[in-house]
Amino acid sequence: MRRLNNVFLGRSSDVEGEEKRDFCQKSRSATEGFIAVAKNLRGFGKSLWHTLNGHKMWSLICQTAYNLKKFLQLYYKEEIEEEKLSKLGLI
Repeated sequence: MRRLNNVFLGRSSDVEGEEKRDFCQKSRSATEGFIAVAKNLRGFGKSLWHTLNGHKMWSLICQTAYNLKKFLQLYYKEEIEEEKLSKLGLI
């Protein structure tokens, strides 16, 4: 099990030491970017459920929709091998 060495929940001024402060700021920036992508590009901003189980279900729905979209793009471009299409029963 991994152990968290740094937990940053407040302001930059709450963190002692320049090196640790820089680390926390960079981590927070990365996290904020991930959340923005999840909400705006992956559909989590439109989630119909707001509990842990609801977010897990919404995550699976979004992942399934993304995978289906990607599969159809590859299928229409004919970039999927015949052997794999045969295994899926599509030819």
